[in-house]
Amino acid sequence: MGTSVTRAGSGHRTGPIVAALTILYAIELIGILCAATIVASLGRAHLGRGAGLLALCLVAAAALVGWHAIRLLRGQRRLSVPGLAVQSAILMVAIAVATQRPTAGALGVVVAAGVLAAWGRLGTPDRLAEPSATSPEAPLSPEVRGVAGRPGNPGFSGVVLVVITSALVLCALSVRGGIVVGLVILAIIFIPLERLFTLRPRQILRTGWRTDVLHYLINGAALKVGLVVTVAVVGTVLRAFVPAPFRTAVAASPGSVQIVAALAIATVGGYAGHRAAHEVPLLWRFHRVHHSVRDMDWLAANHLHPLDQIFVRSAALLPLYALGFGRMSLGAFVVLTTLQAIFIHANVRLTFGPLRWVIATPQFHHWHHAREPQAYNSNYAGEFPALDALFGTLYLPGNRWPARYGIDDIEPAGYLRQLVWPLRAPAARVPQA
Repeated sequence: MGTSVTRAGSGHRTGPIVAALTILYAIELIGILCAATIVASLGRAHLGRGAGLLALCLVAAAALVGWHAIRLLRGQRRLSVPGLAVQSAILMVAIAVATQRPTAGALGVVVAAGVLAAWGRLGTPDRLAEPSATSPEAPLSPEVRGVAGRPGNPGFSGVVLVVITSALVLCALSVRGGIVVGLVILAIIFIPLERLFTLRPRQILRTGWRTDVLHYLINGAALKVGLVVTVAVVGTVLRAFVPAPFRTAVAASPGSVQIVAALAIATVGGYAGHRAAHEVPLLWRFHRVHHSVRDMDWLAANHLHPLDQIFVRSAALLPLYALGFGRMSLGAFVVLTTLQAIFIHANVRLTFGPLRWVIATPQFHHWHHAREPQAYNSNYAGEFPALDALFGTLYLPGNRWPARYGIDDIEPAGYLRQLVWPLRAPAARVPQA
């Protein structure tokens, strides 16, 4: 899990991709330098105090883009985490610009997304393919063998039930004082749901449920405090790089435009943050707490280290705050991600048929937790699988489900032990897929 998947394709397959990526880099570099020139010429009189910092930031971005282009031409075939961060930042800024200058913003979105997609094709050209008949796979447990042969979608009644469930969860999240009340309501909703559409039969009160309840109660409060502090400190610094007139214009955009753009930006940020949590060794030490779960259900969604949770959420929310999006947009993303996180971890066999390629489903995210080499480092997106398809990290093989979950590391029992685990024990090295 902690290592990245690198499957270099053959030369005749990567050649055109490298050529296209080089052209995209050239366009991006020219665009960034032109933007820096425009910002410098307009200056503080038109753009406010952030003009100088923005121009400096654009020059630094151009330097990083040029450096990664050089690395590409020197034979690099995998995008590094800094490269992912830079391209994700460019993509998110382009989406924000599109709310004010649709043509320029759309061009930036196409180029930045094209760069990320090309790197994805270089690194994992066969990610979308089904595993071959001769590839080694972990044997299916008896209960999963039964699931593999059943229809993946329980039909209209299942969809209706999930829609009603979603509405009830939204109500639960809006209850004041709500962490404990919300937990009770979520249990009332998801325990029957997991009994009706069970993926793996198990007892309601599985091993470790008390610890996961503590994760839910403590981490929920820690996340709120952590996000407030992060926004107050890091967000304030980031806002200094964005001219005040631009933030004002974004905040004045129609609510529907803000929500769509904010969701797009936040999902890109969340993807980048989640992927970094897998590829940066220090971040993985904390993120592995979540991947140590071996029984997937709705309560497992909250089995997280609070620092890991704050980092991944901040990667999604800080760009929104820095770019000037309003509270409505921030609130819409928080509600969506909370709802999705609980649902995609649930022990249910709902797949939604063709819609599984549009929205994240339990099957999609269960593969992210799979303890099977071909699925390592896949399905980072929390809401929309299209991001993984674009960036070359999608793995969704038919109606199959993982045979087992977890990592090689053995997590200690108890909340406090799990809280200090990342500080005491280094992560085990996981073979590359």
